Amino acid sequence: MARQVLLLTYTPRSDVDLDAYHSWLREVDNPFFNGRPAVHRYVNYRVTGAVLGSERFTHFDLLEIEGSGGAGAVFGDPEIARFARDWVRLWGADPDPDSPDQSVNYHVLECEAVAWPVR
Repeated sequence: MARQVLLLTYTPRSDVDLDAYHSWLREVDNPFFNGRPAVHRYVNYRVTGAVLGSERFTHFDLLEIEGSGGAGAVFGDPEIARFARDWVRLWGADPDPDSPDQSVNYHVLECEAVAWPVR
């Protein structure tokens, strides 16, 4: 089990066709990330409703990190950096990848597992 996980939360730009976006996730985004050496497993999720409370984001991704390199192993990959800039251009609320505050487009939280099932 990967013990380090990145939680990426975001809402695509308001004029995005979500069917096209979800197809892009399946055909481009997910295969790309799952093919990178620092990524153990990468899964995309869409929020479908609130059970208790609410959040501002409509989508999130869980990226399990391979090995012990942490977020630096992921974001230090130049191909991932390029891909992230392209994502911002295509889908970000602010499509400028050079904008100094990318938190308008996505948030990234570094997480560590503290308990998991023993099998």
